[in-house]
Amino acid sequence: MSTAVHVSTVPDDAVAASGGPAEGVSLLAVSGELDYTNAERFRHDLLGSIGSDRQHLVIDLAGLSFCDSTGIRVFLAIRKLVQDRGGNLAIADPHPRIRRIFHLTGLTDAFAVHPTVEDAVGFLRRNEDPA
Repeated sequence: MSTAVHVSTVPDDAVAASGGPAEGVSLLAVSGELDYTNAERFRHDLLGSIGSDRQHLVIDLAGLSFCDSTGIRVFLAIRKLVQDRGGNLAIADPHPRIRRIFHLTGLTDAFAVHPTVEDAVGFLRRNEDPA
């Protein structure tokens, strides 16, 4: 049985510390193991954490040590939701095992994967549509 997966909302000041104002960017940290036993709960927790007022999302995967195909589907669904709202999603600091899964499945082409949270936030800010 896998360990629970946890979603933590990182305070806006942590996002601001990574390169400018935090307006429009949410940062979530994910830890644990993500599989079919907890993917629906994970999806629910992610949706609750991002709300409806933010455009861009950074998901820090440093603490996520396992992800199966149901977890991958959740990431793809969240990506679609964020894009449908006019935003972008970036993945930061994936655990080496997760980075390999993203590479083998081609998800590195679907997601902007960055080595650090700072790089991911910077990417989103550089690719923001001007208002």
